[in-house]
Amino acid sequence: MREFRYKALTVTGEMVAGIRRASDSGTLARQLFTQNLTLLESRATLGSLGEAFSFAGRAGRRELRDFTLHLATSLSAGIPVIAALRDFESDHRTGPFAAIIADLREEISSGAQIAEALARHPEVFSEVYVALAAAGQESGNLAECFRELVAYIEWNEDLRSQTRQAMIYPTILMVGVLGLFLLLILFVIPRFSVLFGGQSFELPAVTRRVLATGEFFGRWWSFLLGLLAVLALGGHLLRRTAQGRYALDLAWLRIPVVGDFAHKLALSRFARHFAMLFGSGTNLLQVLTLLQKVVANAVLERELALVHDHVTSGETLAASFAKTLWFPPLIQRLIAVGEKTGRLDETVLKAAEYLDKEIPRALKQSFMVLEVVIIAVLGALIALFALALLLPILELRSQLV
Repeated sequence: MREFRYKALTVTGEMVAGIRRASDSGTLARQLFTQNLTLLESRATLGSLGEAFSFAGRAGRRELRDFTLHLATSLSAGIPVIAALRDFESDHRTGPFAAIIADLREEISSGAQIAEALARHPEVFSEVYVALAAAGQESGNLAECFRELVAYIEWNEDLRSQTRQAMIYPTILMVGVLGLFLLLILFVIPRFSVLFGGQSFELPAVTRRVLATGEFFGRWWSFLLGLLAVLALGGHLLRRTAQGRYALDLAWLRIPVVGDFAHKLALSRFARHFAMLFGSGTNLLQVLTLLQKVVANAVLERELALVHDHVTSGETLAASFAKTLWFPPLIQRLIAVGEKTGRLDETVLKAAEYLDKEIPRALKQSFMVLEVVIIAVLGALIALFALALLLPILELRSQLV
């Protein structure tokens, strides 16, 4: 079954447009004919074309930000949505995103609401994005919601940029350590093994162990590589299960320093999205449902599901969060104060601003610890191999003297 956009004539000569699923255009025409409609034209909607647009690349994220900023600016100036989409489309005539904008414009022209049109492209517009658009639609303040989305996209970009920059140096160190290890194991040790193999004296224990390690890796490297691939695949499959993902995320949160950063990052996502969604007028239960999908941590996701259940059963939001283990007292107190004063979005936004200041510090601390560990491993590796190779030479020299 495919999805078609069509235009048809009624028996009174009125033109109608819409979207319908059918196996082909002929089937679509027959379906419409049974409803006294005569098909004039039809075309398949984007389908797989929308899936080709990926936000894994920087260009995709930039296009989404530019599109959102364009809509926020246009709507604030009083320009209708369709005209704003047409203006943006005229500047972006090629690529998958251009086709998506054209599809949005046609859907809205056919009578669809903007949130409905956005929801038809989940590979591009997230549920949070669609929910904010829907809230702005209902409140009549669509321009403000798109301004919030611009700030949200920029916040995500800043966080991604900070993480990427902080990872550069540790990544270089890790590649250096791995390269040095492979160089010593695959090239240096085999040559020294040939050199020491014909000597009459007994090699030191450290040298024997290093040579045995090199021989083991040289003989079984293909098996070890396969084992790593199997472990990586197993970890991937484990993470696809609910229990496996929960266990891995819980273990990650309990790692010293690194777990603290991961925890603060998940809390920042929670606070930022909560303030943005609730402030836009989104229903509280829907907010709690959406938050489970954006915290990117199964542990906090499960606690949010429990909070959702408690609120559904009639408990207050503050009492529900007080039963959680991974939402700290600061978050719980701010939620309690916001619930009493009726300014929940403002108080949770203060938590988001606080966490946004803490995240760069926690990120820097995490990678600083990682750098220290990598440098220590590198130093220990060099010292071990140097000792293993120098001791036999010193032993041989003492015998010659």
